[in-house]
Amino acid sequence: MSGLLQKDICILKQRSRGIALILVIGIIMALSSEGTFVIGYMTMLSAILTISTVSYDEFDNGFAFLLTLPFTKKEYVIEKYLFCLSGCILGCVVSVVICAVGMVAKGKVFSFNIIEEAAIFIPVFAIMLSVMLPVQLKYGSEKSRLIVGGVLGAAFVIGYMVKNLIPKNMQFIKCLSEISETTVTIIIVVISIAAIIISYICSMHIMKKKEF
Repeated sequence: MSGLLQKDICILKQRSRGIALILVIGIIMALSSEGTFVIGYMTMLSAILTISTVSYDEFDNGFAFLLTLPFTKKEYVIEKYLFCLSGCILGCVVSVVICAVGMVAKGKVFSFNIIEEAAIFIPVFAIMLSVMLPVQLKYGSEKSRLIVGGVLGAAFVIGYMVKNLIPKNMQFIKCLSEISETTVTIIIVVISIAAIIISYICSMHIMKKKEF
């Protein structure tokens, strides 16, 4: 499995210019904008970068070659989840550092509340990874973009309908508004863990059925 991790790290090294550009954009955003938007932005890009390694693996019938090496399909799936989640966490940490530097450069005091706010991005993007990874393994890079785009569009429409079309005086909405931030965070973390487990099971099933 260490060989697979080294392979994916080498793939990212080949995209060092793109990563450097993302860092520069993050620094500019930290200096010119307020809040934690830059943290969410860079964490999302980190997640997308790590998932893109699957496209490199399948390029030019690459899976057929990879699976001749001494590792199993199960080990490949485990490594991909570990790599993507680690990249997401690392992206979040780096973006927090950039945000802190930006605040200090603007003469503001860094608040540790930002770390708490940033931490919520990790389970949120873990849920995103749980959707994108099995779709990527099943349909490849081209079709997966369309499918994920459709899922995100549907989620946006549903969110808009819930926010604007459901009457504000409904008891369910009142109950939701009274839930504490800590409870919401716990719910999101539990959902993300469940999503990763279900996603892993789906990805294992996909890889076992996949022929190269």
